[in-house]
Amino acid sequence: MPKVPAIPFSGRVLTEPDDVSPYLFDESSFAGHALGVVLLEDPTDTETVSKLLRACTSTGTPLTLSARRTSYTGASIPQGGWVLALPATTGLEQVHVRREPDGSGRARSPSSAFMVDLALAAESARAFFPPDPTSRKTCSVGGAVACNASGARSFKYGPMGAFVEALTVVLPTGEVLQLVRGEHPPVDGAFELDLDRGRVRVPCPAPRPEGVKSALGYATFEPPDALDLFIGSEGTLGYISEVEVRLLPACQVFAALAVFRDEALVYRLVSRLQQGLPGLSPMSVEFFDRRSLELAGRQFPRLAVPEDAAAALFLEEDHDAADLERLMSLYYEVLVEAGVPDLGAYLRVPSNRTEHEALRDFRHAVPEAINATARQRGLRKLGTDLAWPRPRLSEMTETYRDVLDDVPRALGAKVAEAFLREWGRPLPLTLDFATFGHIGDSHLHVNLLPSDACEMAAGKLLYDHLARRCVAAGGVISGEHGIGKSKRDLLTELSDPETLETRRAIKAVLDPAGILARGNVI
Repeated sequence: MPKVPAIPFSGRVLTEPDDVSPYLFDESSFAGHALGVVLLEDPTDTETVSKLLRACTSTGTPLTLSARRTSYTGASIPQGGWVLALPATTGLEQVHVRREPDGSGRARSPSSAFMVDLALAAESARAFFPPDPTSRKTCSVGGAVACNASGARSFKYGPMGAFVEALTVVLPTGEVLQLVRGEHPPVDGAFELDLDRGRVRVPCPAPRPEGVKSALGYATFEPPDALDLFIGSEGTLGYISEVEVRLLPACQVFAALAVFRDEALVYRLVSRLQQGLPGLSPMSVEFFDRRSLELAGRQFPRLAVPEDAAAALFLEEDHDAADLERLMSLYYEVLVEAGVPDLGAYLRVPSNRTEHEALRDFRHAVPEAINATARQRGLRKLGTDLAWPRPRLSEMTETYRDVLDDVPRALGAKVAEAFLREWGRPLPLTLDFATFGHIGDSHLHVNLLPSDACEMAAGKLLYDHLARRCVAAGGVISGEHGIGKSKRDLLTELSDPETLETRRAIKAVLDPAGILARGNVI
């Protein structure tokens, strides 16, 4: 075994292949390679991280930030060099909540804490933290900031980045930034940062697209601030040590699972919700097609999804205790009018927290069941993360239906002929798929589940076709998962030259040696 170069780190370092192996994979099914893994005992120890990053920059040694490896895009997979890994402990005891007299507040959290623990810490202080990614029980707070995660409750509250108020970041050069929202607005088109090397100017990227859910990094919120650079940067610009988030006043949450016999009726209701229904303000508007319900139903047979179910909606709304009866009555009227059969199996409203959590677990079981199906077939799923403009809901659903019903027609004769020459088989008429997700945001996950290599090749062609259709309609190729390595080339193809140049310029200023997260985004 070749000798591994020394690094300035006094903690635990893994170099044996069996010890390093778990850090070479994430939920994307990609695989990587690394010299070894540096295990960080305290995620807030910026001095130790600073020394390590400075040494890597001086020698040009790549470093990949591992977080909890829940990425669907290969963002946490190393392509050489070292891996910086978070401690196994969550750091929950280090989450500090400050509650204001009006019931709102702030929470300061180490990057290693799980998202669910941050939410529970807020709840214990009688506050509310809305972001709710599917991997909330396994993903880290730092990772959620790094990919601007969102989840089910984004219909009302938006992504993780909308709640970030302060960050502690260690740059690849070893310099430490303390960023507070509002303190670093752009000046003449750039953010001015006072670093050890002097004042630097970092180009201010364009704002996130209005009316479109987006996890594309190197973008700003309104008004723009320097800490926006690191939200959605996917480990390419710095190590996020601590995060301070905004909390809302405590509330109760109403929930319902509504099952429809006709999928078209779901789209009609969602369109009305997007336009606004008097008296309703849902924070979650989540869709499941028939295949998704089947897969999740296997894990939760007690929910007994009706055999004639065509699709379902999971709805949540936060409210005051005094408003519960009004909401229950109004949602009942709206859902039955929309076509939900007035029967218990088709309309489920939890009466206590345990039942509510069971519905949430059912919702989060859908992607887990889809991933398990793909693993059983020995192939990775091809899951879209395309977010269309909200007003384009009808166009999105019609596009998905037409394309998935007839793959050869969608891809065209030239593609079909080339595929036949390469594979000796015609394009499949359709592929096994399951569709679920954040339909309120016009952001559905179409999960293609190929059964062999030929179908995988067809699925990749279909994925790219759908991405181009989405971008042409004003959408983005990532609503919440980020770009990582799996979508980097597609992002480059579908981005305008000015945006690409700005991304490269930002990276050059903050990571001049290009050591961080090689292969991600850029």
